[in-house]
Amino acid sequence: MKADAHARHISGMKIEEVPAAGLALTHSLYGHLFVPGHALETYSLPCGGRISLQVKSAQNVKKGDVLYSVVAPEVSALVADIRKQEAAITRCSEEIDSVSQRLARLKAAGTSNSDLEEQINFKNAEKRQLQRELEVTRTRLNILVMGAEIKPENGLPTLVVRANNDGIVRNVGITQGSWGEQGAAVVTMSNLAAMEVEGTLYGNDVPDFTTIRATRLSGRDNAVMQGTWRMAEQVDEEKQTRAFYFTPEALPADARPGQLCRVDFYTDGGDKGMVTIPDSALVKVGIDDVVFLEVAEGTFAMVKVQAGTSRRGMTPVKGLVPGQKLVVKGGYELRYLLPADGSQQKKAGHFHADGKFHEGEDH
Repeated sequence: MKADAHARHISGMKIEEVPAAGLALTHSLYGHLFVPGHALETYSLPCGGRISLQVKSAQNVKKGDVLYSVVAPEVSALVADIRKQEAAITRCSEEIDSVSQRLARLKAAGTSNSDLEEQINFKNAEKRQLQRELEVTRTRLNILVMGAEIKPENGLPTLVVRANNDGIVRNVGITQGSWGEQGAAVVTMSNLAAMEVEGTLYGNDVPDFTTIRATRLSGRDNAVMQGTWRMAEQVDEEKQTRAFYFTPEALPADARPGQLCRVDFYTDGGDKGMVTIPDSALVKVGIDDVVFLEVAEGTFAMVKVQAGTSRRGMTPVKGLVPGQKLVVKGGYELRYLLPADGSQQKKAGHFHADGKFHEGEDH
């Protein structure tokens, strides 16, 4: 059966990947994506200057995007010094070349000139000194700008500060066009790639588990995330809870702080033919328990399953293959897309090990 994009949107359809088989669910908790303190990055002024902001609060930013630029007198002075020193080195080199050519012509004529040789030695020493001074000035400038890019704008050397990572602008601390002193915080960014799931466990009730996965319950698809976890060492005496954190290996592209997630804890040794799915995926058709699978974009197949006992909003079932795209919300609406004519009605089906769908019972 098919359901167009409008129908899927109206029904609020959500898709979730079927988890691995042979795992027994021991616990589930709900939490939210959040940005931990270590993932906040503040961009401060490397030196005093006038700021031109290129972003605003709550704006999505990509790595390399310009956050702000600064016109700083101290930078302008150092850039001017560098240009003067470079010009002095160029003049010194030209003088050395000129004197060397004169000396070479005299030597070709069989005449030596100690004064010219002394001038060359003196100029070489002067050039080395100028090069050392230039290196010191460049180092001072690099330290001052702290890696910011220097570009000419309106005839003035301007610092351009870019985002180090993808993220969201959490705060802008300076008014557009204002003067800021060295060290003033200009933009605070949330590094979205470092988001974690935060939930709570009750007291010392730590579930027994060997496998853990988190499912982001926002967007069209309930994206499954693998990762690592940690727990707070201390129990909150008042609430008798402790914080639990799940750090995803990778996040969905549209992940944002505050999105709801479910964290599932499993142990090994479950029925090898069983997978555990959300109760919301199960639909009654007559006396049968069925689910709907997305087999292609906008195309769905009804599959009869054998359901076990529900626990914590999750039910173990037989008849599914790990990795299939399971409709966990919107299946009830899909049921009404079934043909009303019994002779035309599509049969429930099953999947073989090769991943192909077949109507009817599995014999």
